[in-house]
Amino acid sequence: MATIARAAGVVPSTVSKALRDDPTISPVRRREIQRLARSLGYRPNPLVAALMARLHSRRRRNDPHHLAWIDLWPDDQEAARTTDFKLMLRGANQRANELGYQIEVHRVARDGMGAARLHEILLSRCQWGVIIPPVPREAMDYHLDLEGLTGVTIGTSLHQPVMHRVASNLFQGCVLACRKLREHGFHRIGLALSPAMNERVEEKWLGAYLAEQTKWLKRERLPPLLVTSDDEAAFFQWCARLEPDVVLLAEAYIGGWIPRSRLPAARKPAVAWLRRIASMPESTFAIDTRPDKMGAAAVELVVAQIHRNERGSPQFPHTVLLDGVWCE
Repeated sequence: MATIARAAGVVPSTVSKALRDDPTISPVRRREIQRLARSLGYRPNPLVAALMARLHSRRRRNDPHHLAWIDLWPDDQEAARTTDFKLMLRGANQRANELGYQIEVHRVARDGMGAARLHEILLSRCQWGVIIPPVPREAMDYHLDLEGLTGVTIGTSLHQPVMHRVASNLFQGCVLACRKLREHGFHRIGLALSPAMNERVEEKWLGAYLAEQTKWLKRERLPPLLVTSDDEAAFFQWCARLEPDVVLLAEAYIGGWIPRSRLPAARKPAVAWLRRIASMPESTFAIDTRPDKMGAAAVELVVAQIHRNERGSPQFPHTVLLDGVWCE
């Protein structure tokens, strides 16, 4: 760093800040110093980097500022129907406390707060570590400026701003569910989702289901059903026509239709859930997407970015996937 500082005509602390993308150094000056460092063959010492991260971690145990949890849902009931919001937050709180942080929840939609105002508040409170859990459809493109902030989103629903992501491995979960159900003797496996849910999960459940069908006998391959919440009749017609042994579901309202079905008891399909939901019976087959672990992983990822002083939208965003677990 001293060599780079001499070549750039600055003090070593300026070089250190520039290499860490510290926003107190202008973007132009940061890029100049970073280019100079590369041309001189600078490489960080991994042992020193690990030591500095540890020192930063200890210092931040006494930091009064929190990580920011950005809630974009208009009400709690809608969030609970669509996501595992509470479990994610519980896991995030536990992991944040273990790492010396606390989480402040910003209920942006309910408070009528705009993205620009939120940005001002986060910077003024030094809450530049941001976590955005799954969002409603109208907030999939949320115009939050990440200048001076670093963040992670949970799930697949947020498209903008571009952030690193923690998500359940939904494709793996659906494949696992199909294979476990076949081990239990179910061969006519159906899939029913709403179009909105299918979009929210980027068609990963649907893609896995169709991919698994290529390994089944032709008579066992059932066309999936995309059905809205006001078209219960279409679901019953689909069940009567195809006679599935079991149906893969992710939404409670579709599960609630089955007991009301006029199908004979012997022809009513069993249910397996692609994600655990609060209203499902204890004895039901399900994939546990581990939302609490996703919340914890999001905290770990954003804290690591804080230690590296990484701010702004990442040039190469990456995703951490957590495999689902089969539950009986």
